[in-house]
Amino acid sequence: MNVVASYRLLIPAVKTFRLIACLVMLLACSPLIHAQTNEYRTVPDSTVRRYKNQKVFEYANDPAYWDLERERELKRKREQEDREWEQRQKDRENKKGFWDYFNSAFSSDATRIITYILLAIFFLFIIYRILVVNKLFMFYTSPLIKVKDGSGEEVDIENENLDEKIRRAAEAGDYRQAVRFMYLKTLQLLNERQWIKYHVDATNYEYVLQMSKHKLGNDFSFLTRIYDYVWYGEFSLTREQFDIVYNNFSHFYNAV
Repeated sequence: MNVVASYRLLIPAVKTFRLIACLVMLLACSPLIHAQTNEYRTVPDSTVRRYKNQKVFEYANDPAYWDLERERELKRKREQEDREWEQRQKDRENKKGFWDYFNSAFSSDATRIITYILLAIFFLFIIYRILVVNKLFMFYTSPLIKVKDGSGEEVDIENENLDEKIRRAAEAGDYRQAVRFMYLKTLQLLNERQWIKYHVDATNYEYVLQMSKHKLGNDFSFLTRIYDYVWYGEFSLTREQFDIVYNNFSHFYNAV
């Protein structure tokens, strides 16, 4: 029993001794391992000279090659940037809206010039119409209240006795001329009331526009159509038709 107990006490001491021995051997070998890891493989000078003299490795010592390589790299970058820019342009074209197309259409010089010419003509036309409708003729000196009847005779709608002319034309059976004098009397009355601004060069349509906002504007427009149809359309009236037209004008005179 004493022998067994002594053996059991000896076992831990043996294990400790083995561990200490392993540590001592590891410390003794570490300088050798470190020395081996710091050793580098060297290439003989003859081998280096042989590689330098080979044609396939000439680029390594040629500065022009590296300059050319840099140029190629810059060229590749520029080409890549160009491709990216073209792609952005295509994407932008696909996303164009109405105003983008509008600006593109008017970006050329020829289109702009044509547009300016059309705008100038339009504004000149507007100014002309304003002058005509409002009787603003600064350089016109002839009387503005005279017109010519069908025979070429001038008729002064301000001082002429249009009622007498209407009566004579109706008695003579010249109903077209009578309708013309009745329409001139209509312009005479409207000019006196300052509902229109009469001018010898103004058209009947302009008088209709001047009367459009008046309460009798529709009636005047109707009489104007009758006059245009009879006088300019050279429509011959019968006595019965003339009486109807005469009554229409008479009612308008009374309303004015």
